[in-house]
Amino acid sequence: MIEVKFLTRFLDITGEKVIEIERVKDMATLINLLCQKYPKGFKETLFDDNGEIRDYLKVVVNGEDVRSLQGLETPLNDNDQIVMFQTIAGG
Repeated sequence: MIEVKFLTRFLDITGEKVIEIERVKDMATLINLLCQKYPKGFKETLFDDNGEIRDYLKVVVNGEDVRSLQGLETPLNDNDQIVMFQTIAGG
């Protein structure tokens, strides 16, 4: 199982703090499943107009940002932990 934790804006969209997903091959497959599971606002919140993860959002696999891994092609394995959240900036 893969554990997915939702924080900040994603918690508001999903209404769930943690879910478990059966093994999926990569981040793109996981995101597609999450977009189907949460059709109201998940995809629009996560992606910009170019289909890229928005700059102010973080998707972390086992503590590493997917941007520093293989992006949406990052492979996933059982017992991986995904955390999705919006960064907070102040001024």
